[in-house]
Amino acid sequence: METQNQSAGAPDMAETEGAQGMSRHVDVLQLLFWTSLLIAVAAASVAIAWPEAVGSTGPILLIAMAAGGMVFLLWVLRGAGRRLGLFPDRSAAAAATAPQRPRFQWIEALDEAVLVSDRSGTPIAANNTYGELTELALTRVGEDEAISIDRLFSASPTVSAPIFRLGKAARTGEARREVLPPITLGKDGVPAQFEVGVSPLPKGRCLWRLRRIAGSEEATGAADLRSLYVEDAPMGFFAARPDGTITYANGWLRELLGLPEQLKEVRIDDIMRPEFVKLLSRDRKTGQPGRADVMIRGRDGVEVPVQAITTWSGKGASAHGRTVLMPNAHTFAGAEARPPRPDGSDPMFDDAPFGAVRLDGDSVESAVILDSNRALMGMAEGKAMPGARFADLFEADDTPGGLGSKLLEAIDKPMPLKLAGLSETRHVSVFVTLDAQGRPSVAYVIDMTEQKELELRLAQGEKMQAIGQLAGGVAHDFNNVLTGIMLNTDTLVTRHPVGDPSFDNLKSIHEFAVRARDLVRMLLAYARQQTFKSEVLNVTDFLGEFSILLGQILDERITLEVKHGRDLPHIRADKNQIETAIINLAANARDAMLADGSGGSLAIRTSTSTGKEAHELGFNYVEDGEYLLIEVEDTGCGMPPEVMDKIFQPFFTTKEVGVGTGLGLSTVYGIIKQSGGFICPKSEVGKGTTFFIYLPALSADEIPAEEDIALETAANPRPVDMSGRGRILLVEDEDGVRGIAAQLLESRGYEVEQACDGEEAMEILTEEPCSFDLIISDVVMPGMDGPTLIREAREHLGDARIIFISGYAERDVAGQIDEDRHVSFLPKPFTVKILAERVKAELSARKEKTDKEAA
Repeated sequence: METQNQSAGAPDMAETEGAQGMSRHVDVLQLLFWTSLLIAVAAASVAIAWPEAVGSTGPILLIAMAAGGMVFLLWVLRGAGRRLGLFPDRSAAAAATAPQRPRFQWIEALDEAVLVSDRSGTPIAANNTYGELTELALTRVGEDEAISIDRLFSASPTVSAPIFRLGKAARTGEARREVLPPITLGKDGVPAQFEVGVSPLPKGRCLWRLRRIAGSEEATGAADLRSLYVEDAPMGFFAARPDGTITYANGWLRELLGLPEQLKEVRIDDIMRPEFVKLLSRDRKTGQPGRADVMIRGRDGVEVPVQAITTWSGKGASAHGRTVLMPNAHTFAGAEARPPRPDGSDPMFDDAPFGAVRLDGDSVESAVILDSNRALMGMAEGKAMPGARFADLFEADDTPGGLGSKLLEAIDKPMPLKLAGLSETRHVSVFVTLDAQGRPSVAYVIDMTEQKELELRLAQGEKMQAIGQLAGGVAHDFNNVLTGIMLNTDTLVTRHPVGDPSFDNLKSIHEFAVRARDLVRMLLAYARQQTFKSEVLNVTDFLGEFSILLGQILDERITLEVKHGRDLPHIRADKNQIETAIINLAANARDAMLADGSGGSLAIRTSTSTGKEAHELGFNYVEDGEYLLIEVEDTGCGMPPEVMDKIFQPFFTTKEVGVGTGLGLSTVYGIIKQSGGFICPKSEVGKGTTFFIYLPALSADEIPAEEDIALETAANPRPVDMSGRGRILLVEDEDGVRGIAAQLLESRGYEVEQACDGEEAMEILTEEPCSFDLIISDVVMPGMDGPTLIREAREHLGDARIIFISGYAERDVAGQIDEDRHVSFLPKPFTVKILAERVKAELSARKEKTDKEAA
């Protein structure tokens, strides 16, 4: 190196000595120039003194004199002035740097920042790496000029002491090396730390070398310079991004694991198992320091137990974590972290009301069972035997990662799983704990089957309720459409009687409308919004009459048996709706028994029951109380559990496409629920199905007298003559329904006034008080609804009768009107005949009441 430096510096010295030798010789050209200039000045002086002697050459001599004066002045300023110190020349080092830099090309071969200076520190040459460092420090003063070491670090006063020691060594010609304190460079405050060395060169020069300490360039996740001091700490430290990439590892950790100084594409899961990675990231959201005993793995595959303390800061992709790793003294000492199994019994383990198991293995997925308590043996039906693989107790699923990822997530967090290979599905919650070595130690298995069933039942109930609300809303709007279709069809039939070419088409339209009305009623029944005409029923009498009709529905290969209990309670329900429910159950039973062509028997039994007896049968959702029980039992093919869970859903059917609507059992469900009861199915494949219908029993105080029942049954007789006289106010928000209904009533002799909503009807009643005999109003209207209209207009109604029409179920609208006024309800859709009969009946009842009061 010294020889190279000498050879490189030899030409420099030769050129310098040659230049000094040249300065001692006489410059002939310069001497001739000054002699000629002196003669010209002398001639010009003669021309000034004796102009007549010079003649025409006088001006030329004057010009020569002026030129000589200017040359003399410049010489004084640039020559004699420099000697006087008025215009100092460039330093020798600066003059040497520009032309002589190519003579130090060997410094470009070094991979560190290098500067050549004289012993006073004045820069002579520098390589490109030193220039880049100068630009980073924002102190570069020129394109081709290097700066001294002390100016490079002038913005960091903490390095002044070591730089001073290095400068002193340079002046004395000694070699010295210093590790500078951590500093920041540039406006971005890039953290850095350097090792700076100086060594002497021949000819009074020095070589400066700046080496950046390994690892300090990596992002440590902190702008704090103190993070750089962990490089030589006697414990492990690494920084990582949220995706698991390690951005920095200190010297202790690199040496322990055999990692290179420059970390590239090294991830946390490269140095530890996935379960430990999960432990380090569990406190990421809270930002609190998290402790965990983990095993770190070197490049040779050997794992070392350490205690990890991890802190996270930042959010999202900009988050970063710092982990300190300390040796685990207990593990290094060889102590066994898993508590030993005592020779005697362990009540806390054996008699625990939940499953517990001791494990052995390097990972949760491969761990084997050392011991399991009685609760787990019972849950797993004897499969949790010592030596069996713990993961084999559970069912694998098709989620990403499968069972292995689920068991990994069960570390320090309960994870829902299902036990495998059991006679009945059993849902459990699994919780796995690790020992100090990070190996699975103990697992707890809690039976969650009952809770899971309750969750599924609740979800099913919410789903059914949502479908019911949707069905009810659709049915209401469709009822308005069907009302307009049926009223217009009835009008056209009167104009095109039998024999008319259009009669058959009109009759077909009417039949389709009736079928659509029946479907809508089924939807309303399922949504529990169908029109109910509640009455007190004696089920014994009711089924006695109804069994005759039921026998005609069934096939001759099916035997019908009806058995009545004694002292049966009365119920309050809609007789027609209960008939519909039993007919649907009987029709489904008939199809099930005739599926194989062999037939069977259908039994309908009645008895008195209670909620407690229903609970004993497994129907825990039946409320406590007294009930009338109707059992419908068949000997058909039965249903599997997966079908039983869906039988009450609308449009679900096991029949072939095009056979049935799928609304039969959903209609039965809605009818029984709207009656205040419960329907509970039981089925076994190959043996048949039984439906238990629980209807609330009436107490003795709730049963009216026999004569009241008779009067209730005979109420509202239908008149034969459907024409009449009277003034009617028709309030309906559907224009099509209002227009055709008014036209039909007017054609039968009535005077009809129309209103499109409650507000318009209120204005009419205010302007013409007590002038109407009958008010026909829709219940649900935008703005003021029907009950509100009647309540607000009570002073203007007089003795007018009220008919409410609606596509929704009949509500207790009379209770919403604070007066003793008769209110009847007409459900949509209705025909012309039904509307005319109801209007005639109400006006006839009003006339009879008026005649009685007059008499």
